[in-house]
Order: sequence, then C-alpha cells, then structure tokens
Amino acid sequence: MTAGRARTRPRGSPCVVLPYTVADGARNMALDEAMLELAAGGSTLLRFYGWEPWCLSLGRHQEAPDRLLGRSRHELRPGIDAVRRPTGGRSVFHGPEITYAFACPARAWGGPRAVLQTVHRALAEGLRSVDVPLDAAQGNDAEANFAAASRISAASCFRDPAPGELTARGRKLVGSAQCRRGRGVLQHGSVLLEDRQRFGDLDGPDIGPDERAEAGVSGKGPAIGLNELLDPVPRPRLIVERLADSVARAFGAPAAPASAAADASGEIATSTALNRLAARYERSHRSGAWLWRR
Repeated sequence: MTAGRARTRPRGSPCVVLPYTVADGARNMALDEAMLELAAGGSTLLRFYGWEPWCLSLGRHQEAPDRLLGRSRHELRPGIDAVRRPTGGRSVFHGPEITYAFACPARAWGGPRAVLQTVHRALAEGLRSVDVPLDAAQGNDAEANFAAASRISAASCFRDPAPGELTARGRKLVGSAQCRRGRGVLQHGSVLLEDRQRFGDLDGPDIGPDERAEAGVSGKGPAIGLNELLDPVPRPRLIVERLADSVARAFGAPAAPASAAADASGEIATSTALNRLAARYERSHRSGAWLWRR
C-alpha cells in the first residue's frame, strides 16, 4: 500500500436479492448458514422469508432452561417449532413477521459494524416508505447497534430495546443479530407485523402459545408490531418489496421484486448453490442435541 494512502475496505459485489420463501425453522436457518458460506466466497446476498409453523429461535450461545432439556423440538407447545440460530443474541418468537437475512464478505462494505448500520438505515428507509412512524435517528448509532446484536441471556431479544435499534413509540419494531464466520458475515432479523414476543421469553411462563388464537392479543410490552402503527397494515408483499429495494440499493444493486421468481441466470445459479449448501446444514438444525446444547 502506498505510504500515506488511507486504507479502505473493498466495496463488495452488488447485492443479489433472492425470492421470498416460507419454511420451517430448520430449513430457514440452514438457508441462512448457506448464505453465510456463499458470502465467505465473495457474494453479497439478501433474502426475506416467513415461518411455517411459527417458531421459537434461540441464539447460538444461549443456554436453554433446565425444564426444556431433553424435549423434542416439537414439544414446546402444539404446532410450534424450535430452532437454534447461527447468530448470537437472545430468543425470538417468529410468528406474524417479515424476516430478513443479509450476508456479505467480512471485509466488504466497511466491515461488520458498518454493515449493521447500513442495513438498519435501509430498513428504516423502506419502512418509512410505507408510512411507518419510526422514532427519530433510527439506525445511526453503529456501536449501540453492534452491541445490541450481540447480547446473550435467556430473555427475549425484544425485551430490552437498545439505543440505535429500530423502534416506534419507544418500543422495538425490528430485532437483529449478526455473526462472522471465517470470511463471511451474516445478519438476520425480524420486522414484527404483530407483537407476540412474550411467547419467546425463556424466563417467562409461556414458551409458544397453546394455539395461534391464544397469541392473537398484542401486548403493551417493549416490542411493537406494525398492526399497532398502521391501519390498515400494507400487504406483506408490498412491505417486502420496499425493504428489499432499499437494502439492495444500499449495497450496490437495484432489487427486483422479492416475491418474483429469480429469472436472471445469475440469480438462478445462486439459488441452486444456496439450496445445495442448505441441505448440508439442515440435518444439524433438526438435531435436538444442537437445539438444547449447553
């Protein structure tokens, strides 16, 4: 490097937006891990997805309470799945929400802290484009964002909003977590359509609702869903398209509608590689030993 020249990180390849999908917890986390592996090889990838069935996720290093050890992943409550994320942080209940995953090379786009801040700013822009009244100065505190995405405890990720996170009316709307593995970075998070997070608190009495109707009442806790902010709530497909467009533009490429099939040859090749890698990770994500490890 020439003396006196400022060191800069590589910009990274333009963002490839993958089609929106709905899957169970093990499949979703396997796909996210596959994204991380492709990112280590130089790709910048973005996808949005949903959960079927609804699912409790634990952070990678989060200890499960003794009362849950030895259970199968389907024994929390009828119809509720469970999975362990590759990222750190705390438990999240994935019900009515839009989930995003972003992966890129660890040395690209300014590094992990800058990536976290850029993603949050882009999400804020996309949410404001559908008239979500976010609190002021959202996504601008890189250090606070990075610390919030790395916290570990048995409590829900949404229990304690931290400075720099995306909030509305002082309550947390978007929860994110990030990890670095080798040369890749993965960040994923939840945009709540409704607040069901009390069912994801491992410290609390409820681990997943007995049935979906039981979870229908949004609380007035530290989390908030779009249903408390907008009437009517825009179609999820429109929200996904706005968020995908905003994040993709922030990382060097215009986004095609996230709900559309990937018809460009590059996107088809990426989807094929992603699915092939995900099959390798999926078995471990279906393992009770991995889910409840201490």
